[in-house]
Amino acid sequence: MSPAASTTSAATSAPLPGHVSNLTVKENDMLKQLWTRLFELFKQKGTEWAPAKTEEAPAKKGWFGKKEPVLVKDVFIGVGVDPQWLALPLEKALPLIPGTSLRSTFWNMIATDNPDAVCLRFLRARKWDLDAAYNMLTNTLRWRLSYRIDDIVALGENGMRDELNRLQPELGDCFVTQLNSGKAYLGGPDKDGRGICFINVCFHLKEDQPAEIIKLLTMYIMETSRVVVHQPVESACIVFNMDKFTLKNMDFDFVKFLVTCFEAYYPETLGSCLIHRAPWVFSTIWNLITPLLDPVVASKIHFTKDCKELTNFVPMDALPGNITGEVGKKTRDEAMKIDPVKPGTLTTPATPAYQDYQDMIKEYQFETLDWAKSKTAEDSNETDTRRELARQYRVARIKAEFDVRGPTSYQAKGLITVNAEGRVFLDYGSDNWVPLDITETV
Repeated sequence: MSPAASTTSAATSAPLPGHVSNLTVKENDMLKQLWTRLFELFKQKGTEWAPAKTEEAPAKKGWFGKKEPVLVKDVFIGVGVDPQWLALPLEKALPLIPGTSLRSTFWNMIATDNPDAVCLRFLRARKWDLDAAYNMLTNTLRWRLSYRIDDIVALGENGMRDELNRLQPELGDCFVTQLNSGKAYLGGPDKDGRGICFINVCFHLKEDQPAEIIKLLTMYIMETSRVVVHQPVESACIVFNMDKFTLKNMDFDFVKFLVTCFEAYYPETLGSCLIHRAPWVFSTIWNLITPLLDPVVASKIHFTKDCKELTNFVPMDALPGNITGEVGKKTRDEAMKIDPVKPGTLTTPATPAYQDYQDMIKEYQFETLDWAKSKTAEDSNETDTRRELARQYRVARIKAEFDVRGPTSYQAKGLITVNAEGRVFLDYGSDNWVPLDITETV
């Protein structure tokens, strides 16, 4: 069966328990309660905050008159928001954040996805404990605000370059250099129809970039790759190509950041993690990484020693040549050479498509609040109504995609194409793949 066929069949197969269109009465009511709590949160006033003027402190002298090393501060992450939002415990920090900010970043987190599906990921991740799911979701919202995820999306890769260069000379150039270094390519699909991020570990050297850049790069790729999400394909596959790995390529800080992202801020979005051709020296490192892993995340990690084992998870035609050994074989992301895309901006869009999208958010909230007030009946036909509402939301968001999301090389290469009619096509470019219209997959 071709990748396109497997994806299409996946889209028509029965949804898994606890997912959209396959909820028990109790699970459906819990989803309603989560929505109700979110709507109440979005009403809160929060606390006004303005950055204090600070003077540069004189360098301290250490032993023998030497200057003590100065800690490198982030110049993009955390700028423009109250540092207490992330520093304080959640129960103290959350009331400080304006509800309008929480609402805005919530809908930017939803992006083109089914809103119910996103909320359900938090409920499943916390085993249907409503309080725990609510805390996890709201903790994610404050993290997204502090890490400026929405700004990263709006700026796009070359908007990020310009903004980072403005904040610190050459920092933005470093971001783009690392993005184009060959460390990470998008491709796919795997055998479950998921998009794949291929990470070539041998190209990563920790000292090549500040820690902030690798965080920004990780968040940019994660947020950009979410565009390929289409029900029921909710998760992604990561392939760590460990060929030519040495200890100089190891970066514990990056590993910890990535693990935290998947466990705390992107629940249920990691479908599988494949560690391919790990050398013997990696076994010692793995023993240090294992205690960091949540059991659910750990269960999705598989080691493969050769292409035959890797093809248990990924079709051969979706694998790049640096893994299969086929000279010249590349993913679409690797193979396409394009001119630099235009930078995005942080200016609020004023287009008709963006206004229609904002109106659709209001309609979705209004209809959802009304729906959340009712108790679910055993013979309820709510599913079809909710899916239609989600379809209308998704279509409106896709039509506003170019207003909300800064230009990316992935769009320029045709991995994702939004045509003039506002329909979105997914094209991995691998053999036997047929471009797939995913516009209304909710």
